[in-house]
Amino acid sequence: MTVQLYVWLGFFVISTLLGLRLNQLKEPEPNFLIKFLFFSLLGIVSFPIGGFHIPIGFLMSFLFFPKRNSRYKWYGALVGFFFFIVLLFVPLFDQSEFRAESQQIGTVSIQDETFDEMTDNILRRINSESIKLDRSKMIFSEDGELRSLEYLLMVERANSYQQIRINYDESGELTYRQVDELNKDSGSAFFEKLVDFEHMLDAIRKPAWSEFTTQVDAPFLQFSFDGLYDMYTFENESMLMINRDNRLVKFWLQREPVLANSIQLSGLSRQGRTTGEKYTILYNYSIHQREDLTDL
Repeated sequence: MTVQLYVWLGFFVISTLLGLRLNQLKEPEPNFLIKFLFFSLLGIVSFPIGGFHIPIGFLMSFLFFPKRNSRYKWYGALVGFFFFIVLLFVPLFDQSEFRAESQQIGTVSIQDETFDEMTDNILRRINSESIKLDRSKMIFSEDGELRSLEYLLMVERANSYQQIRINYDESGELTYRQVDELNKDSGSAFFEKLVDFEHMLDAIRKPAWSEFTTQVDAPFLQFSFDGLYDMYTFENESMLMINRDNRLVKFWLQREPVLANSIQLSGLSRQGRTTGEKYTILYNYSIHQREDLTDL
């Protein structure tokens, strides 16, 4: 049983007991307990706007404020409002369920602080010390404006792993939704194979944006990430790597295969069709970087 369910159970028990007690003190009124519970429920009702929860029910209770036994019914609205406040803090302590919601964050660009601000919003909302990437897809305009984004994250909780999907579109809305949950026994092996979310973010944030646009000359750039490591045993002209100076350089295969995460970078036309330009960019790799890998 989750903390949120305990809070709701406490709300109904306290509201009912208080209503029964006040029913003995007030002036006679038919169906007083039902009316009292109505005001209690009204006090707890909220409406989410841009990540904030507005106590719309408590505000509406002023419109329905009764003349008869008004003081006692006002107690019911206050009880509901108190539990509304309690429910706001439940996510800080109860991570067993992830609540779907949306946030309006406006325009985002990789070339200014708005991308980092969006990332900070995501990290606060996820609220976990261990977040890994399952897969992701981003589309940017050639000047770095984010057009769409999808993250599929694996998040470690006390007793499980939650799979959470995060989407962003041109309307400026960021949405969160839990799509699956695995217990620790069945999910730990897969979780350990995934790349840390922060490592993936560094791969897109640390290189200058011109490093990517130099490789792909198209109206839109699409980045596709796979969170699993892969083994690379060959090299070709379309394979690049992010070196220690956060520059894109040609991938040179050494004697041993390279274990790495990758980004699939491709160009898109204004109609959303692939332009033919496509590169595999390696990052987070197990290789001893040589001096000739730091130069173009």
